[in-house]
Amino acid sequence: MSNLVTFPRSLQFRMTCVVVMLVLIATMIVTWLALVLAERDMRSVIGNQQYALLSSSAAQLDAQITFRKTLLASLADTLPAQAADAPAALKAFVDSHPVVRNEFLTLFIFNRQGMLVHTYGQGSTMPVPNAQVLADLRRILAEGKPVVSPPYRSTVTGRPSITMLHPVLDSAGHGVMLLGGSIDLTSSSFLQQVAAQKPGKTGFIFIMTRNGVLLHHPDAGRLLENINDRPGQNRATQMALQGFEGWTVAANKDGSEGIYSYRHLATTGWIIGARFPVDEAFAPMIAMRRHALVGAAAFAVLAGLAAWLLIRILLRPLDRLHRSIGDIRSGKADIDVLQRRRRDEIGALGRAFHELIAERVAAQRHIADSEKRLKLLTDNLPVLISYLDLERRIQFLNATFRNWFGTDPHTLIGHHLRQGIGAQHYHTAEPHLDKAYHGQAATCELKATIDDCLHTLETTFLPDLAPDGRVLGVYSLTHDTTRMKEIEERLKQLARVDTLTGIANRLMFEEILQLAVVRARRSRKPLALAYLDIDYFKVINDSEGHGAGDEVLKEFAARLAGSVRASDSVARLAGDEFVIVFEQVAGPDELRRLAVKIIEAIRRPFTVAGVPRRITTSVGLALHEGDHETPADLVARADSALYAAKRAGRDGYKIAD
Repeated sequence: MSNLVTFPRSLQFRMTCVVVMLVLIATMIVTWLALVLAERDMRSVIGNQQYALLSSSAAQLDAQITFRKTLLASLADTLPAQAADAPAALKAFVDSHPVVRNEFLTLFIFNRQGMLVHTYGQGSTMPVPNAQVLADLRRILAEGKPVVSPPYRSTVTGRPSITMLHPVLDSAGHGVMLLGGSIDLTSSSFLQQVAAQKPGKTGFIFIMTRNGVLLHHPDAGRLLENINDRPGQNRATQMALQGFEGWTVAANKDGSEGIYSYRHLATTGWIIGARFPVDEAFAPMIAMRRHALVGAAAFAVLAGLAAWLLIRILLRPLDRLHRSIGDIRSGKADIDVLQRRRRDEIGALGRAFHELIAERVAAQRHIADSEKRLKLLTDNLPVLISYLDLERRIQFLNATFRNWFGTDPHTLIGHHLRQGIGAQHYHTAEPHLDKAYHGQAATCELKATIDDCLHTLETTFLPDLAPDGRVLGVYSLTHDTTRMKEIEERLKQLARVDTLTGIANRLMFEEILQLAVVRARRSRKPLALAYLDIDYFKVINDSEGHGAGDEVLKEFAARLAGSVRASDSVARLAGDEFVIVFEQVAGPDELRRLAVKIIEAIRRPFTVAGVPRRITTSVGLALHEGDHETPADLVARADSALYAAKRAGRDGYKIAD
């Protein structure tokens, strides 16, 4: 034991050791935090730069797609409708537009039956479309809207491709031909220019559909493969497929971390993404972290030595005090030596004792003032506050009780709560009060008369818990929630009415339909549903503006409401989609009469932007089929009947089978 090294046990030595350790730890922590913050900032800078690059690439790709859509639209707008039966005229027309031909791998023209009548470019000898393709082409033609096909592997080039389809409309707005153009996704003028802007040396850009089908990837073998087909999961990719845009750090399916950025194309909904490996992105930061930690440790050691020297200097008065006490014990000095005035720790002890007494007196005065302010505050709060002891007797009651009920709260101090609020209210609150006395907060609602008006009061019971968990009493906080309840009821009512037309909205319609189905099942009287929309309403919005469209919607709703029976309900679902619930319908004949009445009411001229205009509607009707049919099934059949009415030429009705 005598050979062991012994360290001094003085306060000076221990303080020096503590300071050295604290300086060392603080320096390491500050250095580590600085590096972490720097890395986070660097990560943010890299992520933002990568996202900005990706946004630029997405804008370029959107511009290319928009340019090709515009070319198809311009070609469709100038294509004569009667040219569908004249192959030579179609060929001459396409030959006269070399700009459009050069931007597409192949151009197709289909007639209104979905049959191919002309092609240009690679694949001009393509086979006749099969039955499914014909059905899709006719559906696109009937809808009258341009579409972009899902990606597919071209049978001509064997490379990933897409097809843009644009309907050719006659003067009446009916589709007569379908103009299509295929695009090779691997073309250097399309995706390759965007994908070439890869981040770093080993990073890359990839493009996929909103369903996860890869349109571009550095591994050409993965093109047209669904990104989820391979085992494992990439959190960042799943976020992008769910709508995320921006950048994040995540591990790929191989466990390698990278900075991922995603941007959705506005034209097609495709997702363009970029991956920058973390190892490459932060290689300089990782090297700097090692050097910084070594330097920080060296600095901490030097700072610790300096602190040790400073502590020795600062603690010299304590050393002198120690020597003086030793001299007193040995008789070399008198005790008066401790009473000398000095501006050091010894003098501070006397001053501290005096200050302690002064602070105690000031604290007592402060407590009294605080109690006064607290009483003033509680007496003027619009909240009824009380405190109950373990016997449920009132020990405190603020002045709000007098303001609400006209009774002096002091007259109830020491009385049981039952006497304060009445037996009926106490019976309502008692179960909740029991929970509070068992250590759980509880809330109940009471009705009370204040100023001759019935008010809703919400009371919260809070247990007063001792440090060991025992319940010492219960605080009671009562709020007047009458106005809040009125506002809630008003908001509930507003949420059920369409603000533009004043009729029921989708939420109220679903409730009405549910109740109507229940009544129909109970009374065994037929129920029917009409699903309507305004023919060519988009044309009105595009030509006259949304203000005129809103006027048409309001007048349309008013005419529907004026054309139905008192037992029927009219609602607006969204846009120009309306529904009518017919209760107690005698059968299909009566349903036809109701539909004709509505159609004729709508045919009367509307005034749009001060000019009379003919507005028509298409109506889909469905009779409820009995107990086995749900409200959703009934709505679906009526919706299908509406599309049947539109396909039949609009301005009419169809009854679902």
